Amino acid sequence: MIREQTALVAVLAVVVVSLLAATQYASLGPAAGSTTTTSTSFTTTSSTVSTTSASSFSFSPSAPLQVSSVSAQTTKDYATGKVYLTLYVAYKNIGGEAVYVTKGCGSSLSATIGATSVIAENSGVRCLCAEFIAAMNPGDSGSALTPGCWSGVTYQVVHPGTISVEMTLSYWSGQNQQNPGNTTIQASFTLQ
Repeated sequence: MIREQTALVAVLAVVVVSLLAATQYASLGPAAGSTTTTSTSFTTTSSTVSTTSASSFSFSPSAPLQVSSVSAQTTKDYATGKVYLTLYVAYKNIGGEAVYVTKGCGSSLSATIGATSVIAENSGVRCLCAEFIAAMNPGDSGSALTPGCWSGVTYQVVHPGTISVEMTLSYWSGQNQQNPGNTTIQASFTLQ
């Protein structure tokens, strides 16, 4: 009976995360500079996951990658009592040509969190997995996150507060990592 309930909770968590991801990244989201804040959360027997949209964000340049949403996901691990932060960005290629981004077990997104006592950057377990470069044709949408297990870093939320983050979404206009480009994103989040 307990195994069946644990399996049911795990399946429910996967369905909820899938639905959250689909709704988060399927829509165009708020315009740059918007102050709309959205929060969602769910609980499993081992953790609670909450997602909050950036209280404000801006990005430049405006093309070829247009940022449609920026969000922060916090995960409370009940085994340790610690809360971890992951940053997400949804974007669309509005340019006239394909661009190439890192996918798989890797990400085109990196972040620098402004000096704060709210977040601690800690060493984490590094996973070994495949990374690849994928084409994004004009009109294609995508998403990226940081940090992932491939980075060997975790962001721990020490206590509630507001953080300012500068993120870099990297891409190439050449198939073999030629002609690198970046979209710089400035965002702020209020973490509970």
